Amino acid sequence: MYDHKEYQKLIDFISNWVDLSEIDIERLQSKLSIEIYDKGDSIIRQGQVCKSLKFVISGIYRVYQLKNGKEITSYFNYESRNPLVASFVSLLKEKQSNEIIECIVPGKLVSISYTDWTSLYSISQSFNTFGRLMAEFNYVLAIERIESLQYQSASERYDIFIKLYPNLLNLIPHHYIASYLGVTPESLSRIRKLSHKT
Repeated sequence: MYDHKEYQKLIDFISNWVDLSEIDIERLQSKLSIEIYDKGDSIIRQGQVCKSLKFVISGIYRVYQLKNGKEITSYFNYESRNPLVASFVSLLKEKQSNEIIECIVPGKLVSISYTDWTSLYSISQSFNTFGRLMAEFNYVLAIERIESLQYQSASERYDIFIKLYPNLLNLIPHHYIASYLGVTPESLSRIRKLSHKT
């Protein structure tokens, strides 16, 4: 059994990019499941092979890596930004994940196995097109993230973070945000104070 209203969020998201027929929707829904996560739950662990693609219905999720015992946050998944949840290198290359994906605000994900997802490509032009558009979209996000870390100051990265994730500042621990920006929590505190003065 599925909750149609919760699945509808994913259908609406896909429909913003491509036209879905009733048959497309039925095929998709037959392969979906709902997963519920609490704060601190792992969606993907380091060393695990990612085999499913998930979509945010509610909650906030952090993607990070451990380097020399230090957590380095790559990005956040939530409903209005980066709603597709997966360790994409692991998913696409069928290799162990270097990333950890953790629930930091309790919520729900819609999940589909990657085998089921790619099977839709061969029977639906709409899903095939959507898959290509998402690959292009995520490529642009990755390049923007790289350029931000390479060419922008910490203050500029903070300003961009506020624009990209306007609702997160009061919802998640600030040391996660500092990790995402590539600064210490103390530096983030100084940047925030300066930002509030301007």
